[in-house]
Amino acid sequence: MPRFADFNASSLRRTSSVEGGFPWRGQTVTLIRIDAKGIVTQATRITEKRATLAQAGPKDLVLAAWPGQWSQDVFLVDDLKAAREEIG
Repeated sequence: MPRFADFNASSLRRTSSVEGGFPWRGQTVTLIRIDAKGIVTQATRITEKRATLAQAGPKDLVLAAWPGQWSQDVFLVDDLKAAREEIG
């Protein structure tokens, strides 16, 4: 599992591992970005998600929260390029 900046996200599943693709546009999906300076932002709307992914750099930690059947699942956004393409 890759390290992103000073974050070890090895315990998280990666968005690229979701069978059938990650539902980037889903209304229940929230993106959380922690930038290299420690500033935390969240995005729930499509326009916010686009902006968050566009602003994310290689030293940022980007997480995606997606409700599972019994709990909230949190994923590491491990391929920013693919995520940007999927969200449009």
